[in-house]
Amino acid sequence: MKDVRGTSVSAVRSAILKKFGLQLTSKGRKNSRDILEWKNSKEVGDGHATLFTDDGALDDLTKSAFPSMDDEVSDERYTDHYIYTAAVADIILNPNHPALEVNKKPLKLRLQKFRVFIEFIYN
Repeated sequence: MKDVRGTSVSAVRSAILKKFGLQLTSKGRKNSRDILEWKNSKEVGDGHATLFTDDGALDDLTKSAFPSMDDEVSDERYTDHYIYTAAVADIILNPNHPALEVNKKPLKLRLQKFRVFIEFIYN
């Protein structure tokens, strides 16, 4: 599971950076001060806000991160990818989350949160 999660997180991270024209300052581990400065930048804040206010932004990001999904994919499978993308994007861009790494516990909590939200909206 970890290898699949790592690959999927990488795909979402790359799609985020591309979509919003963001750049991480280094490939290595960053200290928390660098991470907080990056997360508190206007560009990152605008990207985070856009994801949850622009109707098509999260959809575009999901399709960019998972291009192998075609129009034939089931609604349930697409919704799973959509929720996963929202959760990963929230961890990476949210200034209230102090890290860039997508660890299992915060990911699981966000997946549950977004699943409940989606089910509430569409049911």
